[in-house]
Amino acid sequence: MTETATTEEVRCVLLPIYSGQLLLPSVSITEVVGFQPPSPLKDASPPDWLLGTFKWRQRQIPLVSFDAMVSFAAPEIGHRARVAICNALVGEDKISHIAIMLSGIPRLIRITEEIVEPLGEPGDVGPMVLRQVRINGEEEAWVPNLDGLEEAIDGYFKR
Repeated sequence: MTETATTEEVRCVLLPIYSGQLLLPSVSITEVVGFQPPSPLKDASPPDWLLGTFKWRQRQIPLVSFDAMVSFAAPEIGHRARVAICNALVGEDKISHIAIMLSGIPRLIRITEEIVEPLGEPGDVGPMVLRQVRINGEEEAWVPNLDGLEEAIDGYFKR
């Protein structure tokens, strides 16, 4: 009898941002839509990473620049810009979705443990990046801390 190794595969999405790319499970993305200018926040001094609110399905959801969250300057928005609508943890008094600014069109990728190599130590890039990884020995991506992102957004709106 021959034993066959089964490899677990996770369907993911590579989200291009201006300073690199994010790697998220595809189930965390609700939709990718074209960019529209966000509505400004009423607060005169929001954090650099919070670009405003984005109208999606008759709701206003927070639009964030992940580039600004990891200490890169907020980029000039190009004609290929998109917005990824991500599911948030739904809880009492929590936001349901977060919009993330993208520099282009995301692409699907199937990830297995064999093709992902961790780079550096967790937290090297900052608290909003759980891990930096190399995929297939070629391209690098950040695994974002969506829980931390949601807490930061929630903390801003509850202050």
